[in-house]
Amino acid sequence: MSASFNDRTLALAGIFQSATLVHQLATTGQADEDAMLVSIESLFKINADDVPSVFSGTAGVSLGLRTLADFAGSNKSEANLAMLAYVFSLMHLTHKLLRKPELFEQLSTLIKGVQRQKDYFESTESGSGMNATLLSRFADIYSETISTLQPRIIVKGNPDYLQREDIVSRIRSLLLAGARAAVLWEQLGGGRIQFLFKRKQFAATAEELLKTY
Repeated sequence: MSASFNDRTLALAGIFQSATLVHQLATTGQADEDAMLVSIESLFKINADDVPSVFSGTAGVSLGLRTLADFAGSNKSEANLAMLAYVFSLMHLTHKLLRKPELFEQLSTLIKGVQRQKDYFESTESGSGMNATLLSRFADIYSETISTLQPRIIVKGNPDYLQREDIVSRIRSLLLAGARAAVLWEQLGGGRIQFLFKRKQFAATAEELLKTY
């Protein structure tokens, strides 16, 4: 894959999108369904032809691009700071994951297993959307892999929502999708230090990408 700045911005937006959706679910019990489907579907797109294809095109990661673009200005809301904490945690844990080949291989194998389940459900069911069984499996995979790394991500929000099994499954699935985007980000040469020093450039690029669809 080409490691252009646009590509890195899209991968970064993928992390921001997952973080945004996690925050939405944890605080309101609801999240952008279309954006969530794109993020979770990205887990199956390991061999995509290019970076936009991972997110079903630039429009698929528009929520993440908008959140990233907010950091160009002075928007330092509590919500944005919470999402930024998730982004940095995902980058940090993914960096550790990539240095544990056995754990990374385990993660890849488990996701391939979910792909087979997905193929089965698509052949026996009509309609679109993410199957609750698959979400539950992704949540388990997150617990078995990413969540074993330290420090674990602590999701903050409304306890009423964080005690609901369906919301917890979605949150963990989205954290797994965020880790997938963070793997892509690092494979393209991204890093936490690069984001900190070039965050205004990434934000400006995100604004430009939002105009391309």
